[in-house]
Amino acid sequence: MRYRYSARAIAADCARGAGGLALSAGLLWFARPAAALAWVLGAAAALFLVYFARAVVRHLTQIELDETGISASGPLGAVIRWDELRSLQLNYYTTRSDRSGGWMQLDLRGSRRSLAVESSLGGFAELAGAAADAALRHGQLLDGTTRANLRALGVPLASDA
Repeated sequence: MRYRYSARAIAADCARGAGGLALSAGLLWFARPAAALAWVLGAAAALFLVYFARAVVRHLTQIELDETGISASGPLGAVIRWDELRSLQLNYYTTRSDRSGGWMQLDLRGSRRSLAVESSLGGFAELAGAAADAALRHGQLLDGTTRANLRALGVPLASDA
């Protein structure tokens, strides 16, 4: 099974990164601020540049899942075999105090590499469920938070039956 990040989510992230970079770097260039403000604007520009670069990397990344493991092909590629999987965690990060907005992130750690997959990936729930099932088949235990987040995604686990 192959998965990619949606163009819509990537475009929005690229626009936010480019807009923030243009605003902070533009103010730095044209306003000629005092030294302290110049450092703040320079730091903001650097952060927006990193945010933009992360969006481009996600756009170029393809996640592949099979019976032997999970792999990410792209600029920061990684391969984790299921028999080398050390941990699997699914976390929810909220953007609002009422927890109505946010995203999930699936973190997989192998013996040598780690891989983080965000919920803007097309087919994220399917991928998270398949990865969790593979982790359970290979003797990994899933923490309560991960189990609750899988249930929130509508992913049934064989061990819950």
